[in-house]
Amino acid sequence: MPHANHSARSATIAVTLASCALVAPALAGNESRARINVLDADRFEVVADYSDNAVYWCGASSHAIRTLRKPTGQPIYVVRGPSPSVAQPGNIAVTFAFSPPDGGAAPSLTNDVDLVGNTMTVGSARQTCFDRLVND
Repeated sequence: MPHANHSARSATIAVTLASCALVAPALAGNESRARINVLDADRFEVVADYSDNAVYWCGASSHAIRTLRKPTGQPIYVVRGPSPSVAQPGNIAVTFAFSPPDGGAAPSLTNDVDLVGNTMTVGSARQTCFDRLVND
């Protein structure tokens, strides 16, 4: 009977490895779709190769965590919705900042980047990196 148990264990390992192979691209999917352009000490724009709210927020959180070492409780604000990129002409970008825009914060229950003043914490925005289950 050890042979049957070994076969079952091998099948379990194969299924687990196959699952990991499918999940790995999805986890990196939103992060790999965004490029960051620093505009000044507080503002930066996210250029995404796939126009989706989650991609923009994911790019903003990745920049905040990896480059700037911001804490997960730090708010990020949309200060300019999707519009022509300042740093990369011909591309569309969303501009974010760590302080509210002139009109103030406009927190909503969505991750809509069209809403200037919309805000998420770095930690909440980080969760958008995992929103997509499939890598297009």
